[in-house]
Amino acid sequence: MRSVFPLLALALGLAASACGGASSSGTASGTTSSGSSQSLISAAGTKTADAGSARMAFKATFDGPTSGSMTGEGAFAKRQGHLTLDMSGLSGTGAVLPGGKAELVFDQLVYYVKLPGTSALPLPPGKEWFKIDLGQLSQTQGLNLGQLTQLNQSDPSQALDFLRGASDDFERVGTEEVRGVSTTRYKGTIDLAKVAEDAPADIAEEYRKLAQLAPSTKVPMEVWVDGDGLVRRIRFEQTLDENSTMTMEEEFYDFGADVDVTPPPDDDVVDLTALLGMS
Repeated sequence: MRSVFPLLALALGLAASACGGASSSGTASGTTSSGSSQSLISAAGTKTADAGSARMAFKATFDGPTSGSMTGEGAFAKRQGHLTLDMSGLSGTGAVLPGGKAELVFDQLVYYVKLPGTSALPLPPGKEWFKIDLGQLSQTQGLNLGQLTQLNQSDPSQALDFLRGASDDFERVGTEEVRGVSTTRYKGTIDLAKVAEDAPADIAEEYRKLAQLAPSTKVPMEVWVDGDGLVRRIRFEQTLDENSTMTMEEEFYDFGADVDVTPPPDDDVVDLTALLGMS
């Protein structure tokens, strides 16, 4: 199990990201005349999540028994997406062996992961993918989701949902270009309890449980917003367990991209819950 821990943490923490809509290339104003930084960040998360689809690139840096960096890129539309991952930069007790290329497909709360052939996770003959059903896992006692879901969770558009929990300490810290687009950079904390309070009714309970699991309900975050009010970059740090942290940086671009997500065929998939004897 430890051999795939960074990937599971990433799959859930990536749950941090992206959707966009119409093409955006505006110039950041560098001011908050339309309201406070807190309300601007909250509005930017909502606008970007509502916009439809986007491509993204990320870098996750681990500090702990598993250390080093994992990089990747992908595309997302609403609650579906596909990622390609390069885990060859990881080392330590939880690292995947050299040749660490992987794929991840998600559809709502269900993740499909294809690890490199050198992975220590045994798969039955003929199976290339394993499935992680977060809804199912959250109801079992065999896996401590608290170790994997400090920021969560079900898909890469949720980091944008978390921006609804922006605290009043958010402040403008400068301007910066992200992939050639002018942005304004903000820094502050996300309050997971506030996220739960403001979440839509159908997912509010999930966020309340998340806030209860997290070591702290306050998550430091930096956000880069363009002149059209779309999020272009997010950076945050999350605690995975008492010995491990992960710093995630994600960039969003090519808003409105066509995204076609097809889960692998059932014949190629093994359910991780069943594999670990947790069903």
